[in-house]
Amino acid sequence: MSIYFIVSIICLSLCVLMFFYFKWYIKKRTSDSALEEYRREVNKLISDINAVTDRNLQLVEDSIAKLKTLLDETEKRIAVYNSEREKSRSGETLYTSLGRGIRAALKTIEEPANISLPNAPQTQASPAPLQQTKNAPQEPPAVKPLTREEIRDAIDSLINEGLSQEEIASRLGITIAEVNLAMNLFRRM
Repeated sequence: MSIYFIVSIICLSLCVLMFFYFKWYIKKRTSDSALEEYRREVNKLISDINAVTDRNLQLVEDSIAKLKTLLDETEKRIAVYNSEREKSRSGETLYTSLGRGIRAALKTIEEPANISLPNAPQTQASPAPLQQTKNAPQEPPAVKPLTREEIRDAIDSLINEGLSQEEIASRLGITIAEVNLAMNLFRRM
């Protein structure tokens, strides 16, 4: 026998032995107990992942519920704001119309006090004599209406004195609403 033949038989037998050893080693490593241990670890990881996922889902659902309540509350506040804004607009139009009336009243000249009322009986006034005597009473001079600036100054000075709106209105001969409106208009200027 030749040396090559002996070496090849030894190599072949060594390969067969290695084959059976690795087969046994793999079988040992992949036995039911090892696989069962791996399965337990994988199942534990899956249950941990499921628990964390459930907790995260609960947190997300709680956040969504809070957001819905905040949105509902915000919608209610927006509705209240819109209604108040509409009220404010109607109030502004009322103040604007009152302001126009005040401005028109301030621009007109006050007429004399001898205005006849529509339901009062009309009387004929006798013509005044051409010459007045020294003993005859003289008519008081016509009251000159206050200008806008005079009313503003009067209102400002009376406010600075600490008078209420009612007292200011009675002193100047205008209504409380006109005083309030004038105060608001002067503040805006």
